[in-house]
Amino acid sequence: MTRWLTRLVVLGVSTLLAFALVAPASAEVEVSNDSYQTPDPRTITFTIRATGDPLASATLDYRVVSPDGNVGGDVQATVTPGATSDLSATLTTNGTSSGTDFYIPVGSVIAYSWTLVAQDGTTTETEEQTLVFLDGRETWQELVEDNVTIYWYDNIADAQEALAATADSIADIEELLQVELDFPVRVIVYPRESEGELAQRSRGSTFDSQIITGGSRVSADVLHIYDGLGSFTDIARHEAAHLVTKVAGDGAFTRIPAWLDEGTAVYAQLDPGGGYRTAVTFAVSTDETLRLRNMNASSNRPDVVNLFYGQSWSTVAYMIDEYGEDAFAEVFRLVKSGRLIDDALTEVYGIDQDGLYNEWRVSQGLSEIEYAPVVQATANPDAAATRAPLALPTSVSSGSGGASGAATSGPSQGSSDSAASEGGGNTTTAIIIIAIALLAAGGLGGLGFKLMKSSK
Repeated sequence: MTRWLTRLVVLGVSTLLAFALVAPASAEVEVSNDSYQTPDPRTITFTIRATGDPLASATLDYRVVSPDGNVGGDVQATVTPGATSDLSATLTTNGTSSGTDFYIPVGSVIAYSWTLVAQDGTTTETEEQTLVFLDGRETWQELVEDNVTIYWYDNIADAQEALAATADSIADIEELLQVELDFPVRVIVYPRESEGELAQRSRGSTFDSQIITGGSRVSADVLHIYDGLGSFTDIARHEAAHLVTKVAGDGAFTRIPAWLDEGTAVYAQLDPGGGYRTAVTFAVSTDETLRLRNMNASSNRPDVVNLFYGQSWSTVAYMIDEYGEDAFAEVFRLVKSGRLIDDALTEVYGIDQDGLYNEWRVSQGLSEIEYAPVVQATANPDAAATRAPLALPTSVSSGSGGASGAATSGPSQGSSDSAASEGGGNTTTAIIIIAIALLAAGGLGGLGFKLMKSSK
């Protein structure tokens, strides 16, 4: 009898233990009122209500969905005590947060979810949701054609014009560069730049105050139009071309230079515009054109912006007219595959950037300029001391040339390719540094030997 009683007690304890193992320690936190607000283009505020066990922490997890690859992070919400907590997390989209500059363009697709941790350690994760980030100051409407969506709020005629121009430009430049966009594109249309100013990423007060920005490719799949500048067609065609040039020419480690990118975008316009034409015509007449090699990055100088765009367009038009569309597309393909622009041009045309620049100059009635050979990097470079670059990569100047790397290139300009003369000085510096390092190492080695000897 005692044996059976013992067995029943053991069985009862085992059953209780099994029940304890399968039963939850605590119920999950219940959530409701999951929403977001975008008061203007600078922030998104996410809110949610949590009911249940008091929370220890609440985190908003987000990622910006892009053909270039998703990027994201998290924002901590302030938790209040009690069984019910109304949580809020504000994501900075255009400005500075915690000392870091942020820019998530209006029109971006954002995926987000909440992670809620109760004080007993129970974790609740909400289902991921997606949103299209729009400027909350306006009531937006949509127009869709194939894989292009236009977001607008003011004038449907402007939206229709931008939609047709975007779709047509994508098709035209896809054919020119022999590539295809395989992702949806979103276009945000502001009717006036003043209304879209907060959505722009600042490039400095001087530039922004002197230049009217018609539009911009703000990410791999989002375009902004801030001002039609008289015609939404060419603004949309220009910016849409940038979507295709990126797909055609930007690789994992190499990118097409700014002059080729912007030149192709202006070429996509129905008309390059009087400002660009006038600027390049004047530069040719005064022999104050820009050296192509110094146009690898866009200009931040308001006084040369029109010339930069105009000469880039004229150079691209020369390449296509002189060598054909297939060769032009091949240059993009080679850069995307990892070739430097000089190598790509040499393989396709037999000339580098300076050679192309001189051919274009001759086509404009100007004489060639003799430049020193450009020293190319080798696969296994010799050790050398670090030196300052020959020119700031964003510098496009209308001043005189020389070692400062000014971009204006006329007969009176000194060569900015002074690598040969500077190389000797750097080699000497490297030898001196290496010698000092060896002497220092020897001295420390000797000191170490003496210390070891004295410690024996």
